[in-house]
Amino acid sequence: MRRILPVALILTTTLAAGACGAPGSSSRTTTQQQAPASYRATAPLPAAPGQVTMGSAGFPESELLAHLYADAMKARGVSVQIHANIGERAAYISALKEGSIGAVPEYTGAILNYLAPGQKATSPQNIYTQLRRTAEAQGLAVTDYAPAQDADTITVAKATADKYRLSTIGDLRHVAGRLDLGAPQPLLTVPYGVPGLKKVYGVAFKQFVALAPTGTITQTALRNGTVDAADIFSTDPAISRYGFVSLKDPHHLFAAQNVVPLFKRDVLTQPMADACNAVSAKLTTAVLGELDAQIAKGADPESLAHQWLAANGLA
Repeated sequence: MRRILPVALILTTTLAAGACGAPGSSSRTTTQQQAPASYRATAPLPAAPGQVTMGSAGFPESELLAHLYADAMKARGVSVQIHANIGERAAYISALKEGSIGAVPEYTGAILNYLAPGQKATSPQNIYTQLRRTAEAQGLAVTDYAPAQDADTITVAKATADKYRLSTIGDLRHVAGRLDLGAPQPLLTVPYGVPGLKKVYGVAFKQFVALAPTGTITQTALRNGTVDAADIFSTDPAISRYGFVSLKDPHHLFAAQNVVPLFKRDVLTQPMADACNAVSAKLTTAVLGELDAQIAKGADPESLAHQWLAANGLA
């Protein structure tokens, strides 16, 4: 399961569905923000490299991220093992807390909501600030978040964006009454869905078309005009493949979902933090989307991670 969205909206996706999300060019992302200053724990971290087992959720993007962070840590002398494709969040967070894994790549908004349901933060920095406090209180720790997000976006075809001069969700206000929105059924009623579009941006679509939460179905509906706008995750390879335009969300209707490494607190060392921070600093939504697209075409996540790290001086 890629992410559990606020208010417990659960969408099971495949990578190609990326229909999602994660985090670039202005047409590929919601909010882009530089990662915060280097991680500073409440107590000094051990200077020795240490050892860690890096887990991942059961979908390709998570496996890719696990290899990116794991290989970067290896390059700094950390002894790293990989336990990929553990499954859904409940399974790998349980493994993290009991110690069978020591780290896992996560998404800031989703993991904050999982660890502390009901949190109201939506912007990248506010979510991260609350996440750090929450994680520390539960024996966990996060390093820096990446600018890359795998977040919900309201996305349109380029022809639609050009016709109505759309660049932000708010630009839809005067034309949405002529357009249909396609999204998974829960988006019709959750606060950050159709009600939120109306409350935050004054946007009310002519019709809501319930779509199964898979990228192929959503892409096809948007391409053939069955819907005029759709809920698509920001790293979905279809965005660049078909020239879709993801509208900016300046008021953070959708909670930020920045990529972030999550550690068991007593496992984390300074070399681990430094390695992860170096990866996060270079990982944008556009980069992650491009890597996802290569995986969708058959690239091996482990090999792809090593190639990207080498190309960026991190291997």
